[in-house]
Amino acid sequence: MIFMAVQKSEIAKIFTRSLALLLMFSCQNTLERDFVNPPGHFKPMPFWHINGELTTEGIRKQMKDAKEAGFSGVSLLPLAEKSPSKPGTSPKFLSEEYFERYQDMIDIAEELEMEIILYDDNDFPSGMAGGKMEEKYPDHTMKRLDKIEYKVKGPALFTDSIPGIQLMAAVATNERTDERIEISSFVKDGLLQWHVPEGNWEIMLFPLMKDSFHKKYLCMDFMDTTAVRHMINETYEKYKERFGQYFGNTIKTTFFDDVGFWRHPRNWTASFNQKFEELNGYDPRPYYPALWEDIGPETAAVRNAFFRTRAELLAEGFPKLVGQWNEANGLSSTGHPPGNYDPTPIDMNADIFKFYRYTQIPLTDAIIGYQFGQNGHKLISSAADYYDRPLVATEIYGAYKEDSFDSLMLYRAMMDLFARGVNMVIPHGMWYDPEKVYIPPLVSPYSEKLAPALPAYSSYVGRTSMLLRGGRRVSDIAVLYPFEGLAAWFRFDNPDNIRQGFYVAPETDYQTVSGWLTNDIRRDFTFVHPELFLDEKYGIEEGNIHLNNSENHQAYHTLMLTGSKVITYATLQKVKQFYDNGGTLIATTMLPFKSATIGNDEKVITLVKEIFGIDPTQQGELSQTVESQNGAGGKAIFIPQPDASKLEAVLDKHSEAADVVFESNPTLKTDIGKFNYIHKIKDGRHIYFFTNSSDETIATEVLLRGKLKPSKWDPHSGEIKKEIPFNYVEKNGQVYTRIELDLGGVRSLFMVSEDK
Repeated sequence: MIFMAVQKSEIAKIFTRSLALLLMFSCQNTLERDFVNPPGHFKPMPFWHINGELTTEGIRKQMKDAKEAGFSGVSLLPLAEKSPSKPGTSPKFLSEEYFERYQDMIDIAEELEMEIILYDDNDFPSGMAGGKMEEKYPDHTMKRLDKIEYKVKGPALFTDSIPGIQLMAAVATNERTDERIEISSFVKDGLLQWHVPEGNWEIMLFPLMKDSFHKKYLCMDFMDTTAVRHMINETYEKYKERFGQYFGNTIKTTFFDDVGFWRHPRNWTASFNQKFEELNGYDPRPYYPALWEDIGPETAAVRNAFFRTRAELLAEGFPKLVGQWNEANGLSSTGHPPGNYDPTPIDMNADIFKFYRYTQIPLTDAIIGYQFGQNGHKLISSAADYYDRPLVATEIYGAYKEDSFDSLMLYRAMMDLFARGVNMVIPHGMWYDPEKVYIPPLVSPYSEKLAPALPAYSSYVGRTSMLLRGGRRVSDIAVLYPFEGLAAWFRFDNPDNIRQGFYVAPETDYQTVSGWLTNDIRRDFTFVHPELFLDEKYGIEEGNIHLNNSENHQAYHTLMLTGSKVITYATLQKVKQFYDNGGTLIATTMLPFKSATIGNDEKVITLVKEIFGIDPTQQGELSQTVESQNGAGGKAIFIPQPDASKLEAVLDKHSEAADVVFESNPTLKTDIGKFNYIHKIKDGRHIYFFTNSSDETIATEVLLRGKLKPSKWDPHSGEIKKEIPFNYVEKNGQVYTRIELDLGGVRSLFMVSEDK
C-alpha cells in the first residue's frame, strides 16, 4: 500500500511537470507566432482629428485605409472650429446627428475588427464638455488665486471690498518686524475693515476669482468633485447611454487630454483651505504670502504644504472620478496632464505621481519636437511601476515639424519611448481633411511620404508593444524624485518669467542625472516619490530597497539623492535606514539642509551629517567627491560637481554588479538619436530590448547578468534566430552571458532568454 501511494505521488509529480512543460512550450510557440504576425490590439491607434463634416462614406473609407496602413483602431477627436482654415467637427459634438455618425464608426470598426478609443471632449483640454460646463454649470468652471497688495501707514482704518468669489486669506505684514496678522475675520457683508496698528504695513488680499480660458469654451474646475461629476454626466454618460453595449469590446479605453494648469498656473479651488488643514494640521491663511514671496525660515515647508495640498485636490478630482467611472464600466482610462515630462510639475500637473493614482493606463505626452522632454518620460513609467500598471501609453509626434518628419522619425521617437517604459502607442495623428492639418505632422495613409512606411511601422509597434507589455522591469537604481525641492522653490508669477514647467532651483539636476544614466552610463533606474517611499510597499532588507508589487516588483541596491535643499525628515529617516542596512547612497550637486515640514530643519541637518559626514550648511566649500562607509557596509557618496563620467566611476566602484554591461560603452558622435535598453522579465523569460535611434552603427559586446541562453528577435522583420553565439564570463564575482550586438542606424533588437 505504501509502495502504491509513493508510486501515485511520483506519477502525479511527473504529470504536473509534463503539463507545466507543455504549457510553457505552448505559450512559447504562441508568442513566437504572434511576434511574426502581432495581434491587432498591440498596434498603433492614432488620434483622428475630425476637421470637417462626418459622413458614413467618409468614415468607412478612412477607417478602411487606416486598417490597411496597419492601425488597429482610432481615437475620434472632435474639434471646435477656430477659423475657416481650421474647421471644427460637424455634426455638432454630442448632437443626435453626431452620435449617428459615431454609431457608423463603431459599426465599421466591428466589421474591420478595429477598436475605438473614446476621446472625452470637443477639442483639448478635456473639461469643457463641448461648452456644457460654461452653459449649465458656470459656478463650477475654472478658478484662480489672485493677490491684491496695499501699502498702509498706521494707525489708520483700512477698508476694502472683497472681489471675486470668496476671500481665501487676508494677511497684514509689518515691514519692520515681519510680524504677520491674518485679518480675514474682519470681513463683514463683503467689506474688510481693519484698524491698522502703528508702523508701515503691507496688506495682501487673496481672493478666489472666476478664471477666463484660452479656448472657445470655459473649462471646468478640475479640483472640484461636483464639477467633475457634472462633466461625467454631460459626456461619459451620454456615450454610455448610446454605446454602453460596446464597452469592453469595440470600446475598451477612454482618453482625457491636458487636465491640469497649462496657461493657468494659479488654478485654485474653493475647498482649498479645508483640504490644507485636513492634510497638514494647521490653518493655511497666515501663510498665503509664501505663494508669492519668501516669508522666512518656514517658507520651504509652507510651500510644500500648499503644493502638496493642490496635488491631492487635483488627483482626487478629475483623474480619480474618471478612473473610477471607467473601472465601473469595464473600461480603462488613459490620458495626460500638461507638462508631464517637464522639470517641475508644480504649475503644470501638481504632482505627476499622484496625478496617476487612479488612472488605469498612465500616458506620457511626447510632443513638440523629437527628444523634447526626453529626460522626464521616465517619471510616467516610474509612476506606473509604483502602481503596478502593466500598460504605459504615449501620445506621440504631435507638433513635430512636418518638414523634418520622415519615416525614420516614426522609429526614432518610438524607440526612445519604448526604452523608457512605453508599451501602448497613440500617434498624433490622422486628420479627416488631410489638406487642413494645423497640428503637424500628418501620420496617415494620406501622407505621401509616410504612407508606404506605415504597415511595417505598425507591425514593428505591435511586436515591440507585445513583448514589453506586462511583466516586471529590472532596475537596480532608485532615484528619489525631488518633489520637496521643486515645491519649495516655486512661487507664483515667477520673477524671471520662465516658461511654465521650467521654473526650478539652480541645484535641480534630477533630469540631467536621468539623461546620464539612460543615455551615457546606460544603467536603468526608477524614480521614487519621497512621500510614497514611506509606504510599506517599499521594504528594506539586506542592503536593498524592495518595491513589493504583485507583478512589477523591483529591488534597488543603490539610491540616488539628486540636487535639492529640501527633504521631508521622515523620508530622510528611511533613507538612513537603507544606509544603516548596508545600502549604497549617491548624492549629487547639493545635500538637503531644509525640512519639508515646519520645525525639522535641525533634524535634517543632523541626519545628513550622520550619513555623509558633511555639514550640509557648509557644503558650498566642497568640490571633490566625498565617500563614507558604516560598519554594516553601507556607503554614502556625495558628488558636489557631478558629470556623467564621475557618476559612472562612482557606480562602477561602489554599486553592485550591473544588470547590463556594455564592455565598450558606445559614445555617439551627435545628439540625433540615442542608444538605450530596457530589461523585463515576463512569464519566466528575460526580455532585453536594445535601441539605436541614431544614424550611426553600433557594434559592442554586451554582458547580461546571469546564465542565459539568448535568441535574437528582430521587431522590424519578425525574424527569430534561436542559435546565436554567446559565452559565459565572470566579472566582479558575477556570472554574465556575453553576446555580440550589432545595430545599424535607427534599428532595434530583442534578446529573449530563459534562465539556463
